[in-house]
Amino acid sequence: MAIVITPDDGTPLHNEFQAVVQLRSSHTNGALAALKQTVPPRRLIPPHVHENDVWVYVLSGEIGILVGEEIAHAGPGSWALKPRNVVHAMWNRGDVGADIIEILTPAGTERWFEEINALENGDHAGFADACRRHRIRFFSDSPWTAELRRRFNLK
Repeated sequence: MAIVITPDDGTPLHNEFQAVVQLRSSHTNGALAALKQTVPPRRLIPPHVHENDVWVYVLSGEIGILVGEEIAHAGPGSWALKPRNVVHAMWNRGDVGADIIEILTPAGTERWFEEINALENGDHAGFADACRRHRIRFFSDSPWTAELRRRFNLK
């Protein structure tokens, strides 16, 4: 069992978010997992829901979050909650990447990040399968997607 996780430890995911899984379910007996990542400029993670809480700590930049019908923004040193079983979205409205740490509790969905990272570009069936198995549901028809893109000039 690791008692210190250094900045060089973890499983890097080679994607646009430069994510690194630093704490795994196996490190914490399933209590939590943690990822460090960069939300690219003008990037929207569309409305979705999952069965764990995700706390986001902002290291640099700013992130926006939609939780239910509420919109908020969090800057460096702030924590933001994306609660389980509540539709939420996250974005970076800035012109530079926003560095964050996500704490997943309970753990387990760090494997979802790894699985979708391993998919070929455009593998919609593989993405849908990973989402189904990890009980993550995206709402492609949400009116919030267009509204957030328009309001904050997002991709």
